[in-house]
Amino acid sequence: MSTFVRFLLVGGSLALVYAVVAAVATSQLPWPKGLSAGVAWIACIPFGFWCHRHLTFPGSARRPFALGLYALTQVMGIGIGAGTSFLFATGRFWPDLFIHLCASALAAVASYLINRNLTFPDDRSA
Repeated sequence: MSTFVRFLLVGGSLALVYAVVAAVATSQLPWPKGLSAGVAWIACIPFGFWCHRHLTFPGSARRPFALGLYALTQVMGIGIGAGTSFLFATGRFWPDLFIHLCASALAAVASYLINRNLTFPDDRSA
């Protein structure tokens, strides 16, 4: 299986884990919903890093600050989603769905390229 396909499968699974954790957090914690969702997202970063390190890029070289680089790619993805929404969302479901799907695809490809080349480089090129 190609690394990109593994990346998509692991990333999709992590998105599902985050959605469940965020739903529990926003429905059970007595905090503002945005804060609850943000804490859930931050709590999922180390698990996501571990999954990508061991399942998506198992032969990658060990890098100092790899967790920090991974966290920055997550922040970038949120920035792409929020920025796209700010700039292009119309308030109508179908156009906005298309916009968010495109933003998600852009964030996934950018995250893959950054993680493949910087966070989890191939062991032979390190």
